[in-house]
Amino acid sequence: MNEHAVPCPAGGYLFEFKGKHPLRETARWVSGVGLVCAGVATAIIGTAFHSYLSVPLGIAVAVLGATMLVLYALTKSRTKAVAAASGRAGKRHVKNGSTGRDSVAADLALLADLYSRGALSAEEFSAAKRRILES
Repeated sequence: MNEHAVPCPAGGYLFEFKGKHPLRETARWVSGVGLVCAGVATAIIGTAFHSYLSVPLGIAVAVLGATMLVLYALTKSRTKAVAAASGRAGKRHVKNGSTGRDSVAADLALLADLYSRGALSAEEFSAAKRRILES
């Protein structure tokens, strides 16, 4: 079974994605840093060659990159606050495709999860497993 799949009592599975930085956040950060570096390099090269147009252009590009980094930081902190408040960050509920009754495998996985957490005793686990397999 998928290592990210967690049985859900309502049927189906709950998939948890625990990646630190989704691709979109990483792309925003890389873009901001790249613009800052390009702007600073343009301003320095423009100063060295006495080009009057490249200095303001380099400063404008660097300010744009810094603005992107500030927005990235604000978005990331707000996302963490919302995730902490909801308690379900990165979780998606996926139905298991069976019609009507849940599948036997899903029921057995839920029982095994409850047993491993200590919510069921060995006798309760055996009896419930027997009921599921006989039905």
